[in-house]
Amino acid sequence: MNKSHQEILVEVNNLKMYFPVRRGIFRRKVGEVKAVDDIDFTIMRNEILGLVGESGCGKTTTGRCISRLYKPTSGSIFLEGTEISAMSEKQLKPIRRSIGIVFQNPYTSMPPGQRVGNIIGNPLITYHLTDGTEYKDRIAELLHSVGLDPAMANRTLTELSPGQRQRVAIARTLAPQPSLVICDDPVSGMDVSVQAQLINLLDELQESLGLTCLFLTRDLAMGQYISDRVAVMYSGRIVELATSRELCENPLHPYTRALISATPVPDPVLESKRHYTVLPGEAPDPVTPPTGCHFHPRCPIAVGECHEERPPLREVGVDHYVACIKA
Repeated sequence: MNKSHQEILVEVNNLKMYFPVRRGIFRRKVGEVKAVDDIDFTIMRNEILGLVGESGCGKTTTGRCISRLYKPTSGSIFLEGTEISAMSEKQLKPIRRSIGIVFQNPYTSMPPGQRVGNIIGNPLITYHLTDGTEYKDRIAELLHSVGLDPAMANRTLTELSPGQRQRVAIARTLAPQPSLVICDDPVSGMDVSVQAQLINLLDELQESLGLTCLFLTRDLAMGQYISDRVAVMYSGRIVELATSRELCENPLHPYTRALISATPVPDPVLESKRHYTVLPGEAPDPVTPPTGCHFHPRCPIAVGECHEERPPLREVGVDHYVACIKA
């Protein structure tokens, strides 16, 4: 996607989210967890941006900063040209409707004993979006849009399958017609067939409704499939950002290459001939991350400068950015 021909919906600049580490009887601050460590990116209107990385890399924290569930330590977040990163809760109240979130576990993010119709209808009432005569029709319309029978409005979450619960969560998120939808690994832990159905549903909704979506996932293949562009995150930093096709065909960062090499290929002949990149060690401790490039202790092509200098996220091709001095 060429940014010059699109409108920027979300702009993130120098975003940091540090959590204090406190110990002792007096709970003194002894350090910081650098969950998100100075990142920049944009989300264009009507696109899906995938944010991919292993557990603990900071992608969920990034999503919660953008939704302002967390107040960032520093940096700026612009939504439709308005800076929201430093807003108070009172100032955020009219903004909340513009950002919808689909959480990973629908059973804990929604009241399980409440009827589906009430769950989906709550945002309509909260934001005064419909009157009594249109209320039930709107709920039926939302259920139909996510592939559920409108008669399910009278059921509770305990009567639904995990896939159906997540569809209800998507319907609830869409109810106030948000400008941005953040999907936090919404198909994790589900059967493969259910994952495929939900991913295809999100893809169809993006096409029909023109959704703008930040899709957070640990699965690079899934992120590439559903996203227009993909940002790869490692240890609180974005290490590569490109279109899905470009990232698949021309990965430049060693970490991205390792992720792609670990992705199974549905062809036994090709799979038997593939070369796997096995990274030594583990992801660094976010309290005491390495100096320079956070990836250098595990990187197969690291040089001396990698230990000292933090590589900037620089453009090396059309809409292709990478944070590696050797790329």
